[in-house]
Amino acid sequence: MKRILPVLAVLLTAPPAGAESDFQPWTELGVRYRISKQFRLKFDQQFRFDEEFRDNCRHKIMPKLAAVWWINKFLRLEAGYRYKAEIIESQESPYTDSYHRFHIDTRLRYRIKPFTLRYRLRFQEQFGQPLHEDMIYKHTIRNRIGAEVKFPCGFAPFLSGELFLRIDDPDGAMHKWRLTAGLDYEIGSHTITVFYRFEEMLGDPQDPKRHILAVGYHYAF
Repeated sequence: MKRILPVLAVLLTAPPAGAESDFQPWTELGVRYRISKQFRLKFDQQFRFDEEFRDNCRHKIMPKLAAVWWINKFLRLEAGYRYKAEIIESQESPYTDSYHRFHIDTRLRYRIKPFTLRYRLRFQEQFGQPLHEDMIYKHTIRNRIGAEVKFPCGFAPFLSGELFLRIDDPDGAMHKWRLTAGLDYEIGSHTITVFYRFEEMLGDPQDPKRHILAVGYHYAF
């Protein structure tokens, strides 16, 4: 087993022959507030570091606020807003682009202990105006399906796949897809999450494939 794990890590992070790749570390801190049995508020603060381009790098700071309505144990609805400050450190002079994103989604859950199957359908609307460019609007539909196994000791490994569809995009509807494998560890009100994510853009073949390693912490009260 000790010999297999390093080999798997190399296979996951190595880019295919002839393709460019980009490694991105992500971090997230968040809180969950339970208003009642059916309603909750969530606040998350993400920080992403992106070296997608050779001549510059990007830092993304993204606070997000969302409200969740648990209709029953199988179905819940969510609506939220996220602000993104994209700090671009170019060789000429640093500058910051700002974006606003609203989303609504429906989530289904079916549980057969210790397994849980999940599906999320999300519609999101993002707009912003990069430096020296016109206002940009992005209309996206996201489909995500996943599963997790929860153990009594608090560990819950999970796996998910997600497809992004763009509406009215000249490059085509198929925008990108993601594959994520990770682990949640829950101790009372505290949850620690780590995951690896592979992401591939479908609209532009020149975009690099992304290998993402993330860690997060959330507190619920």
